Amino acid sequence: MPLLKVEAEKLSEEFMERGVIEEIIDRDELFQFLPFMGVDNKAYTYNREGTLSEGQFLDPYDVVPEGAATFEEVVTRLRILAGDVDLDKFLMSTMSDANPQLAIQLAAKAKALGRALRRTIINGDNSVNAKEFDGLKKLMPANQTLVAGNDGGAVSLMALDELIDAVSLGADCLMMREGTWRAIRALLRATGGITPEYIMLENFGQSIPAYNGKPVIINNYITADETQGAGDDLTSIYALRLNETDGFHMLYGGESAGIVVENVGTVQNKDAERWRVKWYVGSALKATHSVARLRAISNV
Repeated sequence: MPLLKVEAEKLSEEFMERGVIEEIIDRDELFQFLPFMGVDNKAYTYNREGTLSEGQFLDPYDVVPEGAATFEEVVTRLRILAGDVDLDKFLMSTMSDANPQLAIQLAAKAKALGRALRRTIINGDNSVNAKEFDGLKKLMPANQTLVAGNDGGAVSLMALDELIDAVSLGADCLMMREGTWRAIRALLRATGGITPEYIMLENFGQSIPAYNGKPVIINNYITADETQGAGDDLTSIYALRLNETDGFHMLYGGESAGIVVENVGTVQNKDAERWRVKWYVGSALKATHSVARLRAISNV
């Protein structure tokens, strides 16, 4: 929808303080941790280790068995995440005294694209929507999925430790809903008065919570509608190993790993200028043991 005159006037009020107070607070810890790898083509192909061929103990003159490892070829594709903003040239020229209309609208569009990406990183399913990439829920192997109980159950410190152990080469972070983290903080306080840890992120300028040395990323786009047995309205916690070698990582196309802003030009049938905010992005899971999920948690 184009910028409406009534919205422009709100941002151009005579006595309004410069800047816009954001009503919705976004958390960007996820993008601080996620590695982005550039690709030159619309598809990225890599080989995932399948089976290994062991040797055998032999007696003298026994035939030495032959065998080779097998590999699985995995193909993932870049997807286009984009949105346009139309800004009336008259409004931009006459109502940018207190707040720059263009900068505000582009920042808001970029924030919305970031939210869409966070949501897709968890819930993306290419079989449901062929235009999006597969998220962690779809990529998660069955043997890397733990269940909190036959009918779901409350999170426990033992279950969290089992989740972390399931990432065999070491998890880099945990991802969960805010309500789930509140329940874990309560468990820590109840266990001999232990308080949650905090870790300072390099180049981020603030500390984030941690569990057992693992940074905790809050992502409220993790759904709270899972079912298990007689239980419903349940959620999940994810343990993630994040790197481009054997972990989960993102893909991007073009010269920049982030959001690209493009001036499309004057709209043909109105006195407005169109700006496009876009991201060429995808996901890749190198080794299946680099992710794990604890599902059916009642603390949402």
